[in-house]
Amino acid sequence: MNPVAKLFRRRPEETPPPPPRLLSYRVANLQGIGSRARQEDSFAFANAMDVTEIRRKGLLAVVADGMGGMEDGKLVSERAVAELLAGFGEMDRRADLAQQLRQCVLQTAQTLYGRFRGAGGTTLAACIFFQETLYWVSVGDSYIYLKRGNGLYRVNRDQNYRSELYLEAVRAGHLDPGPANADPDGHRLAQFLGKDELGEMDLSLRPLPLQDGDALVLCSDGVGGSLDEAAILDCLKADDPAEACARMDEQIYTLGRRNQDNYTALVINCGY
Repeated sequence: MNPVAKLFRRRPEETPPPPPRLLSYRVANLQGIGSRARQEDSFAFANAMDVTEIRRKGLLAVVADGMGGMEDGKLVSERAVAELLAGFGEMDRRADLAQQLRQCVLQTAQTLYGRFRGAGGTTLAACIFFQETLYWVSVGDSYIYLKRGNGLYRVNRDQNYRSELYLEAVRAGHLDPGPANADPDGHRLAQFLGKDELGEMDLSLRPLPLQDGDALVLCSDGVGGSLDEAAILDCLKADDPAEACARMDEQIYTLGRRNQDNYTALVINCGY
C-alpha cells in the first residue's frame, strides 16, 4: 500500500472504555433517649445526599456522646459535631486526610476546653469516606464497626481505664485479663474531648480500602454497650440501612434495660 494512502486510511471507530465504577453510599440513623431525662448524644452527616460532593470532598459521619455526669453534655456534644463539620469542610483533599482528621480532633478538643474549662466532655467517633477508602478516628468509648461479608469487626477500641490496664499488663508480660475486668473503675473514660490535655486518640494512620457490600456502624455506647456483636450483625443483614437501624432500635426496646443510656447509631452501606 502507498505509504501516503496508509497514513490517511480510515480507522474503525473505537468504543471508549466504560468509566470505572465508583462506590456509592446509603445512610440512615437511629436515636433514642433510653431511660435518661434528656438526649445528650449528637450526630451528623456531611454530603450524604450529594453524590457530586461525595466524589469531590467525600462523606463525613460523626457521633458524639455527651457526658451526662458533667456540665451540659448535649451542648458539648453539639459543639464537637459542629467543629468536626467545619474542619471537614476546610480539609485539603490532595493532602494526608488522616493527619488532617487528627489535627481537626485536636483543635476541637482545645476549643471545647476553652469553652467549658474541663467542666463538660464528650466522646467522639468519626469516619471520612473518600475515593473508596475509609479514614476514622475515635476518642472515648463510642464504637465503629465494619461489616464485611459474614463478619462484624470492631475497628476502634475503648479508651477507658480497663483498656489501659490491659495494655499495662501486656507490656509487663501478663496476659490474664482478670485484674482489669475486676477493677471497679475500669469503665471510667481515660480520654474524652473537653479535658485540659487530650492524650492518645485512636485513629487510622492509613486509609482502609472499602469493598462492595461493606457496611459501617458508628454508635454511642448506648448501642454498642447494649447489643452484642451477633445482634448488630443480624440487624445489618437488612439491605436497607434504614431497616437495619429499625431492627437495632427494636432490639434495644425489647431488651428493656432499666438503666438504658441515650443511644445513637449511624449506618452507612457501601455498594455499586
